[in-house]
Amino acid sequence: MARAARQRLPTGAEAIIGPDDLQASWFLPAGATARRAVGFVETTNAGSWTAGSGFLVSEDLFLTNQHVIGDETVAVAAQVTFDREMGEDGSLRPVTTYRLDPARFAIFSKQEEFDYALIALGARTSGAAGPTELGCCVMSDRPDRHVIGMNINIIQHPNGLPKMIAVRDNVLQYRTDRTLLYETDTDHGSSGSPVFNDSWELVALHHFGEPFLEREDEQKRPIPTNVNEGVRISAIYQDLSARLPSLPDSQRTLLQKALDLSKSISIGPGGKRLSPPRPSHDAQESLTLGQDGPTMTDDTGSTEVKLILPLEITVRIGAPNGGTPVRAPAPSPKALTRGAEKIAVDQDYSNRDGYDPNFVHGVSFPLPEPSAKLARQVAPLRAGEPNAEQGELKYEHFSIKMNKSKRIAIFTATNIDGKRFLDIDRTTGEVKDGAEGETWYKDPRVSASFFLDQTFYSAWSNLFDRGHLTRRTDPDWGTKEQAERANADTYHFTNCSPQHFRFNESTKFWQGAEQYVLENGAIAEDTLNRICVFQGPIFDDKIDLWSDDVQIPSSFFKIIAWKGKTGVKSVGLVVDQLQLLSEQREHGIKPPAGPAFVSVSQWRVAIPEIERRTGLDFGNAIRDADTIESKNQPVVGEAKTAVLIRKESDLLPSFL
Repeated sequence: MARAARQRLPTGAEAIIGPDDLQASWFLPAGATARRAVGFVETTNAGSWTAGSGFLVSEDLFLTNQHVIGDETVAVAAQVTFDREMGEDGSLRPVTTYRLDPARFAIFSKQEEFDYALIALGARTSGAAGPTELGCCVMSDRPDRHVIGMNINIIQHPNGLPKMIAVRDNVLQYRTDRTLLYETDTDHGSSGSPVFNDSWELVALHHFGEPFLEREDEQKRPIPTNVNEGVRISAIYQDLSARLPSLPDSQRTLLQKALDLSKSISIGPGGKRLSPPRPSHDAQESLTLGQDGPTMTDDTGSTEVKLILPLEITVRIGAPNGGTPVRAPAPSPKALTRGAEKIAVDQDYSNRDGYDPNFVHGVSFPLPEPSAKLARQVAPLRAGEPNAEQGELKYEHFSIKMNKSKRIAIFTATNIDGKRFLDIDRTTGEVKDGAEGETWYKDPRVSASFFLDQTFYSAWSNLFDRGHLTRRTDPDWGTKEQAERANADTYHFTNCSPQHFRFNESTKFWQGAEQYVLENGAIAEDTLNRICVFQGPIFDDKIDLWSDDVQIPSSFFKIIAWKGKTGVKSVGLVVDQLQLLSEQREHGIKPPAGPAFVSVSQWRVAIPEIERRTGLDFGNAIRDADTIESKNQPVVGEAKTAVLIRKESDLLPSFL
């Protein structure tokens, strides 16, 4: 008597549809732990800025691609930024930055071999996170950490963006002895990212968006070009192990410690090893061929047929019987643009002299000195740059020092020569007419983590424009080449600050102050018409508003110094944008031109008051020349410390 077929309960709405995408609950917190070790890498070499990703493989050693950090020289100029990511509330987290120390340890494998750079972590330059807190991604040569068809996960900084993770539909497609090839979303800046299995075990070092090292897989099948390639961590592990005997004792100890981590620590929650990787399509790994075709037997004893067929479809578009074929409309051709149609920055920064303290004949106006507290916030330049610790970014006819925690300039200092001024087209950057284009640039001499870039201004375009600190026209003087270079230099993000989109149209006296002084004050000699201008943000913790983790300055200062008929003169100005910040663009569209819906206060302010509010010391020459408290200025009662500007003549006292 035949045994009755076993009844199967209907699965109903709880059926697994397609691949099994269920994950254990520890998957997310384990990934959150792994992501702390991943950093944003940036470096400069011969004036070229390069960015990528990388990660700690021990408390001492950092791993990325050799095509990101090519050698010891590039490593010295590199900086790694950890925790460059959005928090749970959508705001940017506080970051921690480190330099690298290739003198302590550095091994490079050529791009054509294993394409890795393993370098010692150097000094911490900002932030609070230590290597122990950041953790590491453990290297191992265990062979059972990946199978064809499994999902892989990549933590990365694509296009230099805050940290992102690819965890969906990323399938391992092919393997070779030294590479893994997978489908996933990556982009420029993803090079050097860690590749994990679903147990968050490190399986590869991502390095290319297409096959590069191998063209055939381990079964000699050709590898298509539409997959990403990562170098197997087991291959890197074995290469490093082979190098151990030849290393000096101190370096051998560091490397051995990193290689031994896989043997000395447990993996997974509770000290248990996480479940082994599985293919995303289980049937593909367990199909058996019987006489009646492919079958699969489940644990109930029932037999089901699940057939997975490779399917190729050819589509031919045309009319039957030899009629006129139907043709899809041709795509619109893309037009090439000339390089001159966009402002181009001269990448050879060695030809910039920056601000000249002795620019005005017969007097010196040095760069302002920050207070002891503020001096600790001056962003250093990259290692290898002249006087890197002083943090002075020299451009054509002006200089900038950055506040590394605020990510906005502390001040800019500009020389203006009214006699040699050239009118530069705003859109082309040329002295004469040209085509349209306005582009802002990163400065490779300073870490991108020390200034706000387009990521911020795009996210907050409902409120802010990219506002020049040193005005675009101010340094545009000298030869045609110098003026065009100066104009382009003002389009560095280091010279940019978050200014409300109404700011320029609401501050006409502020915007025209330099020209007014040139025309009415700086006429000491017939052959010279020179002034020096200092300007920057004023931060006030009591009233400033915040955009995510960015403190928005409620005010800006400007100090103009020159030599007038009666000697050295200076004037201090302050403008307040706080009242503007309640107006937003609707749907990203700027409101019609016209007066702002609030009145913006523009003040002539005593230099000592600006010093108090900014933490900057502008020196005796500028303080003593302050026109607001000049001995020749008629004063009734106590000297004023601020004058509300209602007309242009309020910028200067009438006796000048």
